[in-house]
Amino acid sequence: MRAQPGGAEAGEGFARHVVPWLFGLAPVLLVAFTWSPSGAWSQAELNVRAFTLPVIGAELFAIAVALREGLIGAMRQWRWPRTVVVAAALLLAIAVATAATAPSRIGAIVLTAYWIIHALFALAMAHLAARVFAPSDLVRALLAGFAVFAIAFFAYLAAIPDWRSFDWKYGFMAFSHIRHAGYYLGAMAALGLGAMAVAGRSGARIAALLLASLAFGMALWTGSRGAALAVVGSLAVGIVLFPALRAARAWGAALAGMAAAVAIVWVAPAAPSNMMGLTRAVQQTTGGDVTTGRTTIWKNVIHAIEKRPAFGYGEGQMSTVAPSWNLAQPHDSILQFALSWGLVGLLCAAVLAAAYLARAIPTARREGGALIPAFMAMTAIAILSLYDASLYYALPQSIFFACAGVIASRWGVEGRSADRSASRRATARGARSSRSATAASASSPP
Repeated sequence: MRAQPGGAEAGEGFARHVVPWLFGLAPVLLVAFTWSPSGAWSQAELNVRAFTLPVIGAELFAIAVALREGLIGAMRQWRWPRTVVVAAALLLAIAVATAATAPSRIGAIVLTAYWIIHALFALAMAHLAARVFAPSDLVRALLAGFAVFAIAFFAYLAAIPDWRSFDWKYGFMAFSHIRHAGYYLGAMAALGLGAMAVAGRSGARIAALLLASLAFGMALWTGSRGAALAVVGSLAVGIVLFPALRAARAWGAALAGMAAAVAIVWVAPAAPSNMMGLTRAVQQTTGGDVTTGRTTIWKNVIHAIEKRPAFGYGEGQMSTVAPSWNLAQPHDSILQFALSWGLVGLLCAAVLAAAYLARAIPTARREGGALIPAFMAMTAIAILSLYDASLYYALPQSIFFACAGVIASRWGVEGRSADRSASRRATARGARSSRSATAASASSPP
């Protein structure tokens, strides 16, 4: 049962207010700790940016709160299909073993630890969203956090002393590469479109649409074609799955908002870099190398997988075993998993994903507006991961797992509702039987 704000259980009230908002504002904290428009980076700032420390800190805090709120006891009561347990245990064993024997061991251990933290974070969010806060609390916190992030984004641009000499590729706040901003912005755009479609009040719909359009436009301004395509793909999936998005008011407003963002970015001042702006996106899309070298990267990765197909090399080993322009990941989640954990690990991940979707889609459809924004954000990140690195870096990973957790939090609702219905039916049958027995006894001769 959810605790209400100001309720008797102070721990739950504290968790309800703090956990979603700390996570939603984590990107803002990342900005605050990496604010350097002059380009003079300290080693501490570089470490915070490289390891996405505020985001990981917010996840660890949520895990600690969930443990305090009885996560372990709740997990003992969860029913896990045997295939899921086997796939998860085998994948964990492969990930730990390959990290311990990877060519670049330190990096593999850190990235594997991050995956484990994300998985625990998803369990924590599932537990807390079932008992303490609602999925809509997380959606509001993420959108509010993005609104503050957007203000900081433009303030950072205004504070850059010389746009012509600024390192737009590696010198931006929060992200070690400007294109990584698209992972966060694409997820927020999809989240906002989902929130717009299910909002009950016109003011909330307008605010969500404006934030979604702003995120979409900012992604385009950074030159991120992939994020824009992922948002469109997420909208298409949402229209297929959810009646709320099939309404002309919803998809029409979404398309109008994205079109307005494109128009504004088209005329807005662009950074003097071939990495940036809508012009870059158009030129790369219509030019000869539409994939911007991805096919070459994928061929190198496939050759490396063929040399060690079963269990892979460990997470984050591409620069050692399949070098391509000093890249750390292959811009494709399927190849990323196969390179890291082999075809066996990829199969385990596929089993877990299929089992999750088999529950998540009907749950999101049944719950309606409560889960559509989270589902759309997850979808955008997943689509983007097929041709970019949105499931390699910590910030988009954390958003993906947070949304996965709040969707999973509603799985028990159906079971509890069914149990209550069965109990009511059994009680009604018992009452009818009792009345019948009483009536029969009264009508029988002495």
